[in-house]
Amino acid sequence: MIRKPYTSTEPRVSVVIPTLPTHDHEKVITTLRNQTMRAFEVILVDDATLDICEARNAGIEAACADVIALTDDDCRPPPDWVTKIDQAFSDDVVCVEGSVEGGRTYRGEGLYVGCNLAFDRDTALSAGGFRNEYAGWRDDTEFGWRMEAYGPCRYDPNLVMYHPDRPRATIDERKEARLRREYPSHYEKRIVPHSTVGRVNDWLWRRGVWAAVDRVRYAGGGR
Repeated sequence: MIRKPYTSTEPRVSVVIPTLPTHDHEKVITTLRNQTMRAFEVILVDDATLDICEARNAGIEAACADVIALTDDDCRPPPDWVTKIDQAFSDDVVCVEGSVEGGRTYRGEGLYVGCNLAFDRDTALSAGGFRNEYAGWRDDTEFGWRMEAYGPCRYDPNLVMYHPDRPRATIDERKEARLRREYPSHYEKRIVPHSTVGRVNDWLWRRGVWAAVDRVRYAGGGR
């Protein structure tokens, strides 16, 4: 089911949120209703029959604005988030990624984290949208890397998203291997660590050690 819990007459930005009927999405919608900018719409794709890529693509198709902004149902955008997105786009930029704070952190390493990502709608449609083959793991990264072939993509440190809880996704080795096969140069430069400490951390991450640590940390109420 697709619905628009908030909309304006001539939206400049369409915020797409994929969710499930069992998930709480009212908090993120309430936060979006308190944005400093009013010329935008919120598109909630609430459908358990769709994977995350299908849900995002359905939202892109239903959007009225030229710029699409993605976030997740467990995120809390600051009051100026939509304004920052609107300001980030010029005539040539096709994709903008921002930083993430909270239960997960991100500082713009060219991985295009889907909870704080914005892009030109027409370019995304030309690129084919999100690919189902990556649904649930690296779908946002693969999409961003593909968008780079269509025009400038950049990181904007002023575009901040708060992700209170730790991510729900867990590593999918098959999809990880596919990404490395399809984008060997990008993967080597942006994902493979080159320092000794980085390689150790990567080894622990791939074997689920850090995920287990997070489960213990969050179970105790830590951040």
